Amino acid sequence: MDTTTLLGIIARLSTYDTFLLNLMFPEVVNFETESIAFDRIFQDHTLAPFVSPMVAGQANNSQGAIQKTFKPAYVKPKDVLDPERVLKRRPGEAIGGALSAGQRRDAIVVDTLDEQRQRVINRMEWMSAQLLRTGKIVVSGEGYKTAEVDFGRLSANTITLLSDARWGESAADPLGDLEDWMDRMDAPCTHIIMGSAAFNKFIKNDDVKELVNSRRGSDTELEMAPAVMKAAFRGRLGGAGPEIWTYTGWYIDENGSKQKFIGDHDVLLVSQGATGVRAHGAIMDKKAGYQALEFFPKTWENEDPSVEYMMTQSAPLPVLPLINSTVCATVH
Repeated sequence: MDTTTLLGIIARLSTYDTFLLNLMFPEVVNFETESIAFDRIFQDHTLAPFVSPMVAGQANNSQGAIQKTFKPAYVKPKDVLDPERVLKRRPGEAIGGALSAGQRRDAIVVDTLDEQRQRVINRMEWMSAQLLRTGKIVVSGEGYKTAEVDFGRLSANTITLLSDARWGESAADPLGDLEDWMDRMDAPCTHIIMGSAAFNKFIKNDDVKELVNSRRGSDTELEMAPAVMKAAFRGRLGGAGPEIWTYTGWYIDENGSKQKFIGDHDVLLVSQGATGVRAHGAIMDKKAGYQALEFFPKTWENEDPSVEYMMTQSAPLPVLPLINSTVCATVH
């Protein structure tokens, strides 16, 4: 299949439910260069000066911005299109086979594209989780020198509770903690995202129970039933406060172990009004035409022995300019 056909298939594939990417990085920005450039915008908290109406207004000194550039590592899952699969009946296909070898091959291409794109998106969700949890993204891989992209989040916005202040302990004050952490944010908190263990300790706190009981039947009631989906809405915090969610999404790491995107005892506070973007560097591949693409799939053949390969390339980096609109706390 040619590049146009493969890109057309990618465009028609269904989207994946990636909670952090969809919530905080809803837009895609493709760069026409190998490097990604982004500005970290500093908010201006100074007061406008008082002047007489008869005096000319004063010109402001621009706060400006710091431009950073980063050459992202490629993610490029690669698979062999096994010729033996082309000769076998596919799952769901009529007994005896209703498809030709060519039709099976095309179906296998679509399946492989879907699997490769899912692996790329899993990596992007992992990068998003890193950024929201730590204010940084550490990129490391085969043939790529380890690099840290530090967005400069204030150290006060990364918290670890200690001793009896931890949730579930004698001096725990989850509601007070959340109020304190929201005050540290540069934008109003809209979502509080908890790991499952953090939420269980939160909901069992006496102050939280009292809040829940006082608001039975309202839209602020917190849901104490087990979450069925990886991302589950649990209610609102007091009146028209931020939404509370639990997130148990997971991935398989390089060692084959299951890991959570958000730790069981992690609590994220984010502002949807200060969302970022999914930035992508241009694909340095002649077949891609060196284009700015979110995904670039391609196939090629080895003649002897006859083997067909398929690979999807991407050069992603989630970017969140207003990084101090996020807080992450480990509560136990």
